[in-house]
Amino acid sequence: MDHNFQKPSTSGLVSPLKLETSRRQLLAVGGISLGALLLAACTNSPSGGTGSEQSGGTPKKGGTLRISVGDGNSSDTLDPGTILTANATLAVKSIYDPLAVTDTNFKAQPALAKSWKANADATQWTIHLREGVKWHDGSDFTSRDVFYTISRWLDPKTGSAINGFLSPYLDLGGVSTPDASTIVLKLKKPNSVLMETLGANPASHVIKDGVTDFSGKNLVGTGPFKLTAWSPGTGWKAVRNDSYWGDAVYLDGIEATVTPDQGAKLQAALSGAADVTDMIPVSLWPGIQGRNDMALETIKNRQSWIFAFDQRVAPFNDNRVLDAIKLATDRDKMVETALLGHGTTTADVPIAPDSSWYPAALKPEYDPDKAKKLLAEAGFPDGLDIKLSVTDSVPGMLDAAQAWQQVVKSAGINVTIDQMAPDTYWSKGYMATPAFMSYWTAFFPPVGFDAFYRKTAAWPYTRFADPAVDKLVDELYATTDHSRQVELTQEAYLQARKSYGLLIPVFSDAAYARSSKVNGLFMNLDTVDFRKTWLA
Repeated sequence: MDHNFQKPSTSGLVSPLKLETSRRQLLAVGGISLGALLLAACTNSPSGGTGSEQSGGTPKKGGTLRISVGDGNSSDTLDPGTILTANATLAVKSIYDPLAVTDTNFKAQPALAKSWKANADATQWTIHLREGVKWHDGSDFTSRDVFYTISRWLDPKTGSAINGFLSPYLDLGGVSTPDASTIVLKLKKPNSVLMETLGANPASHVIKDGVTDFSGKNLVGTGPFKLTAWSPGTGWKAVRNDSYWGDAVYLDGIEATVTPDQGAKLQAALSGAADVTDMIPVSLWPGIQGRNDMALETIKNRQSWIFAFDQRVAPFNDNRVLDAIKLATDRDKMVETALLGHGTTTADVPIAPDSSWYPAALKPEYDPDKAKKLLAEAGFPDGLDIKLSVTDSVPGMLDAAQAWQQVVKSAGINVTIDQMAPDTYWSKGYMATPAFMSYWTAFFPPVGFDAFYRKTAAWPYTRFADPAVDKLVDELYATTDHSRQVELTQEAYLQARKSYGLLIPVFSDAAYARSSKVNGLFMNLDTVDFRKTWLA
């Protein structure tokens, strides 16, 4: 759900920076932010949002919201393109704005861009910017700021998480600014989902022309809050921007504190020391349920668990083995045990089954006997041994790994779990071993191809490319017809699930804790929108 998008070598390890960041900024993941990729899809719209909304009377100004965040470290940065943690993401999304945001249906909606239009073949986009917007220092927001931001996106040296989604389609020579409120993008090849791609990516926030220092000193944005304090890995503070271009902001300010221990993070909320947390493990949910002073806010199908297999390496270079792994996975049992019932099975596509983008009638198949037969045909009549790299730094990952370890035993698959510490896992386990785990926060489905599946994918988890998938995606990006986009997305994922070594067995729900006095809070996927938040 994650910034250096330079394509890694197929003969060696990818850089530690890429390994660490790609778990959070996918998408987005749409999503996919962690994750990643993440690539996270969460609205920034001042007129609405996704996730939960509370109502406790008439909104009023005043008060400071205190939030306890589990995910933060000393390498945190306030450069939107290289944010690493949930803590940094919260800060970035409070002080900056993007050109566009995505709504609950993954449709791009205006933010700093008030409108846009593509030509007939989606090779040129004209973007009209909102006028009258001020930076926190009082200067005018113009197309020069957007040009500068895009130049950083396209420069691989900046390590922006959006580079891998944009550079295949655009170079700086294709960017022009006819006037102070217009940007024109002439693409190298069609991309009909460009604005959704930008709107769903946490790295797409716009920075001021010429800014190179993101240490937090004198940092300005156009967002609803102004940064007043920043301590990487510890926390941050911000106050209301009374000159915000959107609707009036209610909170006087925000104070975020990083509390890595999940139990301590929740205890801060239960004791009244914090008003809201970020996501908490399912095992802690019972501690909130039934209380009058706290609420458990659940987000359905927030993320999928990913089991990735390097298709350059035996035995995962044999499709019979990959098919056997998928057939051997009892997904219902995984939902029951690892997720305690708080999730949904899926059939190896990164789309939640309740989404309109999910292929109709697609259901996972569980057949351990057929899996055994395929393994025997592949040369493993006595079973298959797999060493799976995981970390417990991501809440729920180890539970999912242990559940999978148990459910595939009946097909003769013996899984050894190699549990690594966070610093070790993201540099020596993730994308560096033949079998590893990750997670993808729900994202705008078409962006998953550039993230994980295409020949030029930002994060080639399986080190495999299927020309049939690339062909379908090329056609997808060349059409502006929404129905056809959905149809081609489904066809491409159906093809990919047959050819790629990605086991995607379940989507898991997520939840966070909030005080009953917190209202108008929007939270979805990996981030929070405080624009409408107020305290009773």
